[in-house]
Amino acid sequence: MAKSTQPAWAGKLCRQLKRAAEKDLDFSRFGADSHKYRLNQPALEETIAAFETRFSVSLPEGYRNFLLWMGDGGAGPFYGLYSLGAAEPGWLADYSEGAVLPLGTQGCTLMTGLVLDGPDRGRVIYYDEDQCSPPIIMREPDFLAWYDRWTREVIADYDDEEMYFGLYLDGKPQELMELYEGTTDVQTRVEIVESCYKFRELPSRQKSYFKKACDGEENPELRMVLIKMLSYFRVPGMEDQIDALWDFGAYPEAVSVICYSGGWAAKEAWWPRVLEKMSSLRGQPFWDACHIFSALKDYPEIHAGLLKDQLYRTDLDQNDKNILFTCLSKLNGREEVVDYFLNYLPDGKNHERAEYHTLIYAIWVTKDVQDLRLERVWVSLLDKFRTTQDAKDDYKGSQMHLKSQIDPDGDCCIGASHPFGVICSNLMGCLNRFGLDYRGAWKLLMDNGQWAGWKREHGFAS
Repeated sequence: MAKSTQPAWAGKLCRQLKRAAEKDLDFSRFGADSHKYRLNQPALEETIAAFETRFSVSLPEGYRNFLLWMGDGGAGPFYGLYSLGAAEPGWLADYSEGAVLPLGTQGCTLMTGLVLDGPDRGRVIYYDEDQCSPPIIMREPDFLAWYDRWTREVIADYDDEEMYFGLYLDGKPQELMELYEGTTDVQTRVEIVESCYKFRELPSRQKSYFKKACDGEENPELRMVLIKMLSYFRVPGMEDQIDALWDFGAYPEAVSVICYSGGWAAKEAWWPRVLEKMSSLRGQPFWDACHIFSALKDYPEIHAGLLKDQLYRTDLDQNDKNILFTCLSKLNGREEVVDYFLNYLPDGKNHERAEYHTLIYAIWVTKDVQDLRLERVWVSLLDKFRTTQDAKDDYKGSQMHLKSQIDPDGDCCIGASHPFGVICSNLMGCLNRFGLDYRGAWKLLMDNGQWAGWKREHGFAS
């Protein structure tokens, strides 16, 4: 049967999908590089009928119309939509209200599905194939409303897809503010406040409104979520709430306020308590704590030894270590942590290409520390990395001259740019470039005879 004219809703949705693609040209949103905002060709009536007959199901009207008028899979939330027939409908062990058709994956065992019958027929459901968490029925009444919301939120550049698109309330900042004003129910207000996290930035009007609401809120749970949300968006004046955050046990949020909103007075007053809780922090809160100590680097009571215990934590990832090492490199008293780096720097597992940034940050910590043991480690690392192709390529670059854009009559050397070459460049800096200029230091390092002679002269010959 031939199709009639495209319905208005389909034309509108196609335009929204096009605008969404234009908004995310580099596919930076979660999963976008998989579907690239492209839909497959629409399904035929015969294909849908055959699927329904095969599995003895009736597809909900919204999804059926999408297949007919928009596309049979492709662009959609997370990693996109399956085509019809890519997965079979069935029953979930932890959801007994109706059969579910898998629509797509959110990554790992997390799935998006469509309820085919029962009281939730036509609505989208999120579920975990390993049943590690209970299924969640989306608020939208049918598939088309859910898909329409997705295109609108991509266009608006909301930051919620990796945090599970659709779990927050729909609505723009102004609309959520109006919802908050229109209810006195605490749990509803909590949900409204938490829905603000989908915005990349909270407009000034909403910041002012929620700040005023926070100041006058007597319910501890609601006040807590308001403080956390306002701290997340770095609303000025939140330093007055640090005590409340600390009493609530919201240490990450308190550290964020101290770091970004509290000013010098808050950092001076709170750093001992931040240090007490630092071992419980990871990720951004841990980085914020490190930034607090970096900011206080010139205070006599702040020294590297305060953070020594953090070096031996086994739960920090590479990014955490990078921030910690960078912080330590700015502090006085780095000789207090030398023993750790005497073990870390020579360890071969830290010499992998993927780890080179972290190794460089570790080198920064030890630079200018007067310790013969460190000097021997620096020389041994140069012995290892100077023979790599990276170092050879950067040596060639160091010998080339380019006219400086700042001083047309001057020239400058091309610096190191390859991972292991950058390591060599930093190590040469630790050894004061062997008393030579940059180009001369590279020449010495690349000449086996000169390098051996320099080591003998300085007591590093093996």
